Amino acid sequence: MSDQAKAKPKDRVYESDEFPSEERASQAGDDDVAETEVNKSGDGFEAARPWRVAKSLLTLRDQVNAKFPNRSKASDGTIGDAAHQSRDSDHNPWVSDGNIGVVTAMDVTHDPAHGCDGNLLAGAIHAAKDPRVKYVIFNSRIARSYVKNGNPPWTWLPYTGQNKHDHHVHISVKAEKANYDSTTAWSL
Repeated sequence: MSDQAKAKPKDRVYESDEFPSEERASQAGDDDVAETEVNKSGDGFEAARPWRVAKSLLTLRDQVNAKFPNRSKASDGTIGDAAHQSRDSDHNPWVSDGNIGVVTAMDVTHDPAHGCDGNLLAGAIHAAKDPRVKYVIFNSRIARSYVKNGNPPWTWLPYTGQNKHDHHVHISVKAEKANYDSTTAWSL
């Protein structure tokens, strides 16, 4: 690990070909039907550029890890694998912060045996209606922070993607810097 990564983990920028195992979101079909029309940033996904994780998600991960230190991280991840890169996904660094791509999605492993219950985590995020959240997916349900197809914000709806999200909670944050890089504590 570089001195930069040790000194400032929230400011860690990865090279375009660097995908550390602790950041990989490898769940097939993770957010395949969630928000394809929302992810249009104009320039598309650029795989060949440095990237980082949204600071709001790193704050959330730090809180989850502190609250559940023995939890499994088997389904955790931020940066998308090749399957994610072939389609719109918040696991891709499609948001631009200067010349750096920002990943605006994170998966947190459902591990009730060690305290990290996906139902409770998704429920807490849903109940808080945090303004940073774009949507949360867990156990074949999705709740968006905005109106879609006439459905009010924060309504739990069926999620019909190939991945049922029963092994992890998927959290996506909004593409505005004030949202994705806010380090305000999450209500858990």
